[in-house]
Amino acid sequence: MKGIIGNSGTVNALTNMLRRGTLPHTILFHGPSGCGKTTLARILMKQLQCHPMDFAEVNASSFRGIDSIRDVSRTMKLAPMGPCRVWLFDETHKWTNDAQNAALKMLEDTPDHVYFFLCTTDPQKLIKAIQTRCCQMPVRALTYNEMERLACRICKREEMVLTDDTLGDVIDASNGSARSMLVMLDKLANVSADVRPELAKDGMVDDAEGIDLCRALIARKPWKAVTSILRNLSADPEAVRWCVLGYARAVLMKKPDHQAYIVIRAFEEPFYESKAAGLLAACFEAIHGD
Repeated sequence: MKGIIGNSGTVNALTNMLRRGTLPHTILFHGPSGCGKTTLARILMKQLQCHPMDFAEVNASSFRGIDSIRDVSRTMKLAPMGPCRVWLFDETHKWTNDAQNAALKMLEDTPDHVYFFLCTTDPQKLIKAIQTRCCQMPVRALTYNEMERLACRICKREEMVLTDDTLGDVIDASNGSARSMLVMLDKLANVSADVRPELAKDGMVDDAEGIDLCRALIARKPWKAVTSILRNLSADPEAVRWCVLGYARAVLMKKPDHQAYIVIRAFEEPFYESKAAGLLAACFEAIHGD
């Protein structure tokens, strides 16, 4: 699994398991959107030398019922064309409770030639029994330096030249999501060089909401003012969280600021269980923390 940027702890663990032949047959990849959960699962599939006919990638949002789970349970008992069968279930938090309960036996009594890779941004929406039957592999958002390494690698391969400011805008707007950055770089690759700086800045427009919120939190404005900003937010709460973190860190890099540190501490954990509620709780903690 060489060449993967970011999530070194998870990547090293998977590499060691593959080398020792101890890879679990049921793995749950969880973390923010666009940071490599599905990509890691696909890489694992290739490392296992799974035949294309033995691999199925399924979006759980369209694969939710008991009958669908039972079909997999029947199929997994059949001999594969290659060394193994692999099912990759994306967005598994969208499984119904009935589907999750039906999957329990399948995940517990997995044949030696079968692997199940589950990916989700909201692991807490999976029932506890599903969580405990899986080997959990956290996939975090990439750091600024990791994003910069990835962006430079892509630009070099595509022979695309970006100024330092434009590259910084792309990374900042991506909020630690490699997928978001790839989409933005693809846009830049298809326009002339003189348009790229403006296009990169356009990608940061949504960040204005998060910056306004962070400024209010650092200034410890009244709770009424903070909730007014929250009511008008249009961006995804997780994207807002990353924007707040980025702005607070920038403030802290310029000068010692205890309140900026409080904000960072309140926003450092992903909003898993309920993103809207998580954002509200983080704001409350930032205002009343000490």
